[in-house]
Formats: sequence, C-alpha cells, structure tokens
Amino acid sequence: MNDEPEMVMGAMLSASLALVRPVGMSPQEADEWLDVALETLAHLPLHIFEAGIRAARMKCTHHAQIVPAIIEATREDLAWYNRPKTPPMLRLVAPERPIRTEPLPDPETLSAELKRIGLSQGWIVERDGRLFWEEDSAA
Repeated sequence: MNDEPEMVMGAMLSASLALVRPVGMSPQEADEWLDVALETLAHLPLHIFEAGIRAARMKCTHHAQIVPAIIEATREDLAWYNRPKTPPMLRLVAPERPIRTEPLPDPETLSAELKRIGLSQGWIVERDGRLFWEEDSAA
C-alpha cells in the first residue's frame, strides 16, 4: 500500500492549519482536526488535492474554512476526473463524391434479374430495343 499521497496531504494540511490555527487550539485538538480533515478529503487524488489546498491557503482565515474551501475548489476538477471514460468512437466517413469512378458495365451483359431490377427502378431504360443506363442515375 502506498502511503505517500496520504503523507503529502497530511503535511500540506498541517502547514495550512499552522497558518490559521487559533491560539487556544491544543496539539491534541490539532491532531484530531488533521485526522478528520484527512478522512474527509481522502477521496481526492493528490494532484487535485494540491490545487485545492493552494486555493484554500489564499482565502482561508480560520481553520474551519480549510476543508470546505478545498472541497469547493476541487469540485469541477473531481467531476472531470471521475467522468465516465469511454474510448473514442471511430467513424468512417464516405467521401462526398467518388474519387475514382469505374465505368458501368453494358446493361446488355447484366443477368436477367439485374436487368429487371434496373428497369423497375429507372436506372436502366430501353430505347430502340437496346438497354441504356439512365443518364441521371449513372452519373
């Protein structure tokens, strides 16, 4: 188990408490405050906690403000950190127009079934007893 983040967090909280600690707070009360503060903030990753403690040091004037200030300062970063992380979705996009067009086969060489479908859909037209591709659909 890696206790380094907890030790760093404890040291930073202790330093912050030293800045605003009331004169009447005994060492035992300071230890209890540190224990509760560490337990309350234990869910924060170290890098997010460090940003929160810096923000708290700039605005806190009383030890009771430190933990709420850290929680408030880290709210958005923590939400981003805990967001569902899904792999990026790859999309295949067809070009707007074909890069290279293959010539269409002679409609006379198509199977009877393909000729029937082409005629019924209007892709193939019959003129003078011969089959031709409809100009609009062949383009």
